[in-house]
Amino acid sequence: MQSADTEKADYEGNRVGTWMDLMGSDLRLKITSRDLSIQEPESCEVGDAILIEFTGRSACSCDDDSGAVFQLVNDWLVVIGDKDVTPALEMGIRFMREGETGLIFSKSKFAYGSLQRMQGDFILPSDTDVSYVVKIKKLIKSNQMLSDPEFQIKVALSKKLIANDSYQFEWSDGYSKSKVLNMYKKAGDAMSNLLNENEIEKDAREKARELLIECLNNVAAVYLRSKEYGKAKEAATRVIVIDPNNLKALFRAARAAIYDPAGTFEESEAAINAAEVVDPTNKDFLSLKAELRQRKKNYKKKSKQIFSKMSEGINKQSKQPEMMSADGSKSKSLADSKSTASSKEKSLRYKVFLQVLQFVIIPLIAYCITISMKTNS
Repeated sequence: MQSADTEKADYEGNRVGTWMDLMGSDLRLKITSRDLSIQEPESCEVGDAILIEFTGRSACSCDDDSGAVFQLVNDWLVVIGDKDVTPALEMGIRFMREGETGLIFSKSKFAYGSLQRMQGDFILPSDTDVSYVVKIKKLIKSNQMLSDPEFQIKVALSKKLIANDSYQFEWSDGYSKSKVLNMYKKAGDAMSNLLNENEIEKDAREKARELLIECLNNVAAVYLRSKEYGKAKEAATRVIVIDPNNLKALFRAARAAIYDPAGTFEESEAAINAAEVVDPTNKDFLSLKAELRQRKKNYKKKSKQIFSKMSEGINKQSKQPEMMSADGSKSKSLADSKSTASSKEKSLRYKVFLQVLQFVIIPLIAYCITISMKTNS
């Protein structure tokens, strides 16, 4: 039987301290140490969940450890194949084993490419090479993950945390939007599916419900930030169906309705009124209510100006000069001598015009005004 020292020497002779080219010299991995208390470390496979901690730095070369820190993470559960982290990080941990600590060096194209990342006052510039010092703390096989509701909740929670990090530090004018949305939606869908299971315990059910609400609220926040107000309303409404008193959802629904060109003031008022019942002194809603009141006032003023101009134009068109005879008396025009049928025809045409004005033209102008006001804001 080999001693621990002999086993360590044999292991390190095969893996520890040697650079492995994962994508040529553009992406490399070196195992720096291993936890020898883990007798038979398993390799990572697609679908497995890996509990990791890591530090990310800018790097000029694979041996450079003096770069600025742009990411510091403890206890993220990363599912291999879900693409929740950078390709460099995911591919690196894919070739590591439980209990190992490794150094990953990556050219910018496998990290952030032309995008940027913030960390405190430091901004990782675009097209910057990076390195990660990563420790694989635990490996959970995919079959174990699927059979344990509590672990499914942990994976979904970690997805939400990774999405929060990307939303806060990697937005880059919306380039990370699809990645963030995908993580929030996956986490939310997993919790929705879990809630549909009959055998889930009460405590797990409450955790799943709370996490589902948080993910849907965050989806609404992403759509608000990217100015997709209709989709923001849909996500917030899903939360309100589950939790009618959720202030965050009510606020985002009201805000989305205010800025949505297809929305109505009534939608915003309904959300604000519902929130006032729950928290009458909430400053965010009071501010939003004042903004809604001002927008309605501006809308009415602009509508009145346009309708006034329309009315003036119609009056001018309806006034026709009368023909006068040589002695100053009104002369009968050819139209006056025509049959009563002609007058009825004119009257009918005028009625049709009024109906078109009332039910088509005026609503269309009102809609255009609403779009103009919301777009300008």
